[in-house]
This record gives sequence, structure tokens and C-alpha cells, in this order.
Amino acid sequence: MGIDGDKSVDFFLLLDNIFAEQVHNLPSCPVLKNFQETVERRAVDSLLFLLEDGSREVLQMNVGRLFYTLQKNITEAVDPSSPAAKARKLILYASHDTTLTALLVALGTFDRKWPPYAADVILELYQHRQSKEWFVRMSYRGEEQLVKGCRAGLCPLEEFLEVLSQYSVSPEEYNNLCTQIEGNQQTKLS
Repeated sequence: MGIDGDKSVDFFLLLDNIFAEQVHNLPSCPVLKNFQETVERRAVDSLLFLLEDGSREVLQMNVGRLFYTLQKNITEAVDPSSPAAKARKLILYASHDTTLTALLVALGTFDRKWPPYAADVILELYQHRQSKEWFVRMSYRGEEQLVKGCRAGLCPLEEFLEVLSQYSVSPEEYNNLCTQIEGNQQTKLS
């Protein structure tokens, strides 16, 4: 790529630039275009190094508040005491590609490919007509996913909520986690 060995490279920034040029139909640097796969691989490897370092807290810091909100909204949606008139039929969330990657890693569905522009995750809630049992289906970019901890693509609600609970943190827990991690970093610097 023509970069000196002693120079640091921000593969996230390079990949973001490559994708932005493609999405907006802008002229692209031919050298970067030739190295797009390498840049993407390095960006994925770098992010996975951060997310999969064996620390549950790293994923909690990335997706914990979202998972907490998802648990809360799903639980309210299936609660028979909730008034049907107040039940939401659709809830939309938006995120950056790095957050989407963390979500996919936490759910065990990341395919080691950087999420393209406008990639989507859809969570659908179903209730069986006879048994009244609830299920969740997850799709990523239009394809059904098998969430880790679930036996099938149509995952029983309790199994799905158990998966979310592994990384879910309330706002208070999130603040405590931030304080704890900041304290650990300052101890390492001392």
C-alpha cells in the first residue's frame, strides 16, 4: 500500500472512506480500491481484537444498554396486562457499523465481514396461535440468523431473552461499569 513500516494505519478510517466513496458514487483512490479486501480484513481483525478479548464488559459497554432496552420492550410487548392500544407494532433503532458489529458478535452471528452501508438487523416477535408461546426471529440483511443459545431460527422467547441478559446492563449498571473500567485503566497507568 506504500505505507512505511513505522507508520500507524487507521483501518477503520480507511474502510469508512472507501465505503463512503462507493455509496456516494465518488471517485476513489485506485490504490485504496486495490487494497479494499485487505483494509476490510484488517478493520474486522482490529475490531474483533477489541470485542473478543475475553472481557464480557467490553461487549456490555458496546451493546449492554441496547440489549437492556430490547429486553424491556420485548417483555412489555408480550405482557398480557399491557393495554393493546399502547402496544407498539414497530420500534426502529439506528446505529453505526461498529455497534452493529458488536451486536452481531454478542448474538454469535457475525460473519467476519464488515457491515455494508445501510445493513439492517430485524427482530420479529411471533406468538403461536394455539400454544400462545412467544418466539423471536432475527434477520441480518434479509437472511434469517441462528442466534447463539437458540435451537432454531425461530427462537423461543425465553432462550432469546437469556442471550440478551448475558450482556444487558441497566443505565445504573452501565455507569458503574464505566467507573470500574476507568478505575482499572488509571491503576494500569500508575
